[in-house]
Amino acid sequence: MNREIDRNWDDDISGAVLRFKNSLVSGHKKYFDVSEFEGIVEQLLEEGDLESSEIAARQGMQMHPNAVQLQLKYAQVLISIGRYNEARRYLDIAERLEKNNPDVYLLKGSVWLTLGDEKSAAKAFGKAIKYAGGETDEILYHIASSYVQTGEIKKAITYLEKALRCNAGNELVLYDLAFFLDQVGDYQKSIMYYNRFIDIDPYNYTAWFNLGVVCSKAELYNEAIEAYEYTLAINDSFYLALFNIGNALANDGNFHEAIEKYKEYLEFEPENDDAFCYLAECYLNIDSTRKAEHYYHEAIDINPENDTAWFGIGLVYWVNEKYEESIRYIRKAIKRDNQNSEYWLTLGKVYKDTGRMQEAWRSFKKGSKTEAENTELWLVWAETLRESGEKETAVQVLKQAIAVNDDSMLKYRLVAFLLEDRKQKKAFEWLKIAMEQDFENLDYLFNIYPKSLKSVRLKKVVEEFKKENEDRT
Repeated sequence: MNREIDRNWDDDISGAVLRFKNSLVSGHKKYFDVSEFEGIVEQLLEEGDLESSEIAARQGMQMHPNAVQLQLKYAQVLISIGRYNEARRYLDIAERLEKNNPDVYLLKGSVWLTLGDEKSAAKAFGKAIKYAGGETDEILYHIASSYVQTGEIKKAITYLEKALRCNAGNELVLYDLAFFLDQVGDYQKSIMYYNRFIDIDPYNYTAWFNLGVVCSKAELYNEAIEAYEYTLAINDSFYLALFNIGNALANDGNFHEAIEKYKEYLEFEPENDDAFCYLAECYLNIDSTRKAEHYYHEAIDINPENDTAWFGIGLVYWVNEKYEESIRYIRKAIKRDNQNSEYWLTLGKVYKDTGRMQEAWRSFKKGSKTEAENTELWLVWAETLRESGEKETAVQVLKQAIAVNDDSMLKYRLVAFLLEDRKQKKAFEWLKIAMEQDFENLDYLFNIYPKSLKSVRLKKVVEEFKKENEDRT
């Protein structure tokens, strides 16, 4: 019954919007009651027609000057078009007319947030909660939405959690909590809330699909596959779930099964060049380079600008020790995306295998400029220099890397180089810095420079560091 009423209401508003638009064309105003004007403004806002929504709100206030709802709708329109100070004036009018209306304070809080005044926003939101009545969870949900719009996701999550404590069955809150916890990387809690949402709405295939995505991020591949299978059971034409099952299988190292899923997906979406690349990568991982090359070419036939496919063929030639062909194809990939540090890193490795060290170093240098966070690139560059006898240059490259990349592995590698060069004082200075940052990574030093295990002085530095830290705690 409620759904039937909602459907009739939607039909009525759609009809009102059509009549309003016709009135704009004819130039003759038509009468609408307050609720109709509210619906017209709301729908026009959803359509992105800000100019018409402002006209509707103005006409509504002219016909119904004492209707607070329309004052609020007009303020909402003004906020949407960035006229915040004007919106505040209308909200002040609405507040004088209805001091206990939580919607007034919701919009006020939203304006203050947009203007960067969090203190005033929090005060307004506090009043919205105070006057929420029996709809506290809904008010908290809308406050959270305001924080989402300003990019403060963690703050939004705190309000969503408060809303859920008020109403554990609020589906919108559960869904948004799951979604935004995924965004901030809290996968376990995201999974928990998606499952709670699914308990209420078990046939929501989008929720099952999103659950699969989060499980994959958490490396829970079996659970991810199960969620994608439920997605397909509910909506058998949601083919992206098939593609993602292939991804989960590949990420879990089940390349043969992944190949079958990708092929099944491509039966439905044969023009997806990215899927051909993923399929080719699986063949590359099982050393079937001929088939890998074939499917990378399939991707290029569909989309000649697919840099991943060009790079993939370059990898195939590299594996088969056809270095000149490999270099040619990797350069084709770089031509299409010269900001991908992995391409530059691999190109440098291929040059290194051909003995063209100057070109290898130039490739590593270009890669470091595109993505300083690529730790492997810095390490390979430094080690390549080291192997070529450029010991001091290798040390300088690592110091340059440490200035722009905070990965402790770079510091431990520098320690190893300095120890090899018998520069123990400097080595131990860097060792203390590295241990302070990430003591757990100390094993990396022992793995790359086993001689350090036999150093009595190094063991003493480590023991002293451990003791100092124990004393602090």
